[in-house]
Amino acid sequence: MSKRIISIVAIIALVAVLGVCLVACGAKADTFVKRLEKAGYTVESVELSSEEKDTGMVWAVVGQKVESITNIDMVTVIKFKTADDAAKAASQLENGAAIMGYEVVVDGTLLIYGTEQGVKDAK
Repeated sequence: MSKRIISIVAIIALVAVLGVCLVACGAKADTFVKRLEKAGYTVESVELSSEEKDTGMVWAVVGQKVESITNIDMVTVIKFKTADDAAKAASQLENGAAIMGYEVVVDGTLLIYGTEQGVKDAK
């Protein structure tokens, strides 16, 4: 009888921990959405393809702010499963980013990519 109670308590604890993890992951994306919207960006959460998920992406948020035809800021924030996944993705973006005048910043498992102002606003 006591093994059964311990098993039930363990399952309940596991479900609670998974619930907290799911909420924490979602909250992080929401944090960037709110931050960018407050800075005047039009923001969209990106639906990831299975290929993107295979590269370690967890979620992505894209924002754009158009102040004039010559002043457009954009930023993409991508959460990866591991810091190594984020670093690999950043290394693939760096050449193209330099050509376009964009910045690529890796902060742990986050990759932030966009115009200088866009990256500042996302941080």
